Formats: sequence, C-alpha cells, structure tokens
Amino acid sequence: GCSGTASSSAPQPSPTSPSAPPAPAYRLRATTVQAVPPIDRFGWLPMITIAGDGRVVVAGPQIAIYPGPLLPNQQARAITDRGFTKIVELARKLGMLSGSGDFVPPDARPGASLGRVEIVVEGVVHDLRGDPSRVIVCVTTPCDPAPGTPEAFGTFWSSLTDLSWLGGDLGPEAPYVADAYAVLTGVEPVDDPAIRPGLAVWPLEGSLATFGKPIGSDPEPRCRTVLGADAGALRPSFESANQLTRWVDEGGDPADATALLVRPMVPGEDVCRELFGLSE
Repeated sequence: GCSGTASSSAPQPSPTSPSAPPAPAYRLRATTVQAVPPIDRFGWLPMITIAGDGRVVVAGPQIAIYPGPLLPNQQARAITDRGFTKIVELARKLGMLSGSGDFVPPDARPGASLGRVEIVVEGVVHDLRGDPSRVIVCVTTPCDPAPGTPEAFGTFWSSLTDLSWLGGDLGPEAPYVADAYAVLTGVEPVDDPAIRPGLAVWPLEGSLATFGKPIGSDPEPRCRTVLGADAGALRPSFESANQLTRWVDEGGDPADATALLVRPMVPGEDVCRELFGLSE
C-alpha cells in the first residue's frame, strides 16, 4: 500500500484565457516561491528552465571557495521535441493541465517554501503551484499519486529535478552563457575584514550611480536588465569578478566603489520587472 494524502477534490489548473498575454519565451520554468522580500530573492535561480530554443538550463555545482564567483555556475543541454512531449504527457497524466493550478496542500505551513511550475502546452500557459516535498511514501509498488492532488504536484516537481528518465532525448551538458543579465547596483556590500575586496572598472558608458531604476523609494539599490552588446561588454568583467568585488566608474575615486549583484537570465525572464515591477 501507499501512505500519504490524496484528496480527489484538489483544485486543477485552468487554461489561460484568450485575453491573457502571449506565452513566454521559455517552454517550462520551475522556481521556488516564498514570502520573503523581493531583494532577497534576486539571486534565486530557477530550479530548471526549458528555453524556447530547446535548451534545458539548470544550476550546476557551485565552486566551494570563498569568496565565490560573481556569476553562478549554470549548465545547459539540448532537449528534443519528443523529450518535451514526454514531460507534457507526464504532466497530463498527473492531472496538472486542467483546473486552477493550485496544488498547495491545505495544511501547508504559513510562509513555507513552495514550488511554481510554468509550462506552455499548445500555446497555453499553465501556472502550477504546490509543495515540492509533498510526495507519497511507497510501502509496496505500484505507488502512483492520485491525479490532481498535492502529491501529484510533488511527483511532477521531483521528475523535473532529474531528467535522466528522458534518456537519449537529452544532449550533453555544457556551460550556459547568458545573453542577458539583471544587475542590482548599490546593494549592501559583503564585508570580510580578513579579505581585501578587489576593484573592477565598470566597462559601460555612464555612471553606476544612475544605472538602472530604484527598486523602492530610496535612490539605491537600482535594477536594470542588460542584453545585446552591453551584455557582451559586461560578461568578461562579470566572469572575472567575485562576490566581494567593488565597482567604480572609469577614472572614478576608488572610495566611491560600490557592490553589485548579477543574475544571469534565460530567454523570457525579466527579473527587474518580475521582482520589482520595473520596466525599461
């Protein structure tokens, strides 16, 4: 037998209405959501993203040194259309693609860390939320969760954490190089009296003091998305910086150096807008 709750009355996700915005540039994105200040979630990378160009992007092993690199280690691999279809078929089997999309269990702790999966099926965005840890405990097999339950969501989330079950529909891993970055300037610097922070020159035109838009009523911190040629110009400096690096304008006073955070993005993401409601 199997233990675990499996209420047949769990709500189901409903298709996007005809007036909804167009589908994002990713086919699937799984993220962690929690009631914490947006600035604290700036560095939270998606658990997995399947971009529209057929790449699966995940967080790779992080270098166990301090201070760590400014940019996180991300890995990408190709997925076939057949592989994505298998994911959609699993979602459908588990009851993820019909109803309200709310699979949060009724006994979830207030403020608990939950999971969100956005999946695009035939141009329709299904926005699913639930508890990734809510899985049934198998005593004997078969042990399948009832479709449309919190445990079905937990099973679907677990299947996304390791796509090895797709076999040959996944290509080899390679480092992911982002085409765009969200940059948060004027953040509270990390101080370590035992390590002198390095100094880097900001390679773009204009002053760091006016880069981006304030995320609140204070002049700092400020957030801005960089892409295209600007992203290419910043990438070498980002790749050589670490978490303690301070940044200063060309010819500026090192005493005015500031700290910043950088979030690599996949196609379809807009971190400054999603977290802080900012637009270019």
